[in-house]
Amino acid sequence: MWNETDRMRFSVVHEGASMELRTLRYFLAVAREENMTEAANVLHVTQPTLSRQIADLERELGVELFERTNRSCVLTSDGMRLRQRAEEIVLLVEQTELELADRELGIAGVIRIGAGETKSIRLVLDVFVELHRSYPGVTIELYTGNADAVEERLERGLLDFALLLEPVNVEKYEWIRMPEADRVGAVVAASGPWGGRDVLAPADVANMPLLVSSRTSNRALDLEAWSSGVLSVDELNIVGHFDLIGNASHLVRSGVACAVSIGSLLQIDEGSDLRFVPFEPPLTIASYLVWKKYRLRSRACEEFLNRLNRM
Repeated sequence: MWNETDRMRFSVVHEGASMELRTLRYFLAVAREENMTEAANVLHVTQPTLSRQIADLERELGVELFERTNRSCVLTSDGMRLRQRAEEIVLLVEQTELELADRELGIAGVIRIGAGETKSIRLVLDVFVELHRSYPGVTIELYTGNADAVEERLERGLLDFALLLEPVNVEKYEWIRMPEADRVGAVVAASGPWGGRDVLAPADVANMPLLVSSRTSNRALDLEAWSSGVLSVDELNIVGHFDLIGNASHLVRSGVACAVSIGSLLQIDEGSDLRFVPFEPPLTIASYLVWKKYRLRSRACEEFLNRLNRM
């Protein structure tokens, strides 16, 4: 197991030895291909050269990075730790190179955005489309995941922007509050007792078996405020928690529970066995586009923000 001192042992260059960026790229190729020969072919080097580089890396770090068989190379637990760090180092170096080349290339490069499924992603993507039409050299990488995963990648420097639903600790970031909020309601079985409702009142919710987001389970107090005291945290019938509404929908279909959600999380077509029924009076959740403070942004990211602010 590596402690913090162990992790500090390696960098792109450190005193007494050099872990070249090339070596990290070699290591990542073997980790990805899980085969020394295949990785050598991808890298356009000989297999003995690659094997020697990996052996030198293991000797330098004092750990075994791969479990080797005749046909495969599988990461050890130490190898998995190095893979995470190496991916961050290589990505940040490549990003820095692009940012430094920006002034010569004009507005170009990758904008990396992480988001859940929310109405506001449409506006974000509309801004990118407009930017790409003006500057075809600007491309996008979209990462979709729950809010905790997206925020973690932002903190690690793997994303330029994150689109997050409330609650968001905006003091940690620079941010823009998105103009369109998402309406809260419940995903219910179309054939169930609430499938024919147009809206759900607090008294309805009080009688429903509920699935709630693991991240927003502490938002039950919002339901208390929304219901003007009709709902009590302790009296809510919470059957379980979920991260992804797509998985929770299987439990909804079975009739076990109804999932508290926002309307844009699940694509429900006409004739579906599921329905989204909004709460009444309306309850909405805002979303924020956030980015790290004090971080140098590429010209492409700056232009993206300028255009988003004008929308």
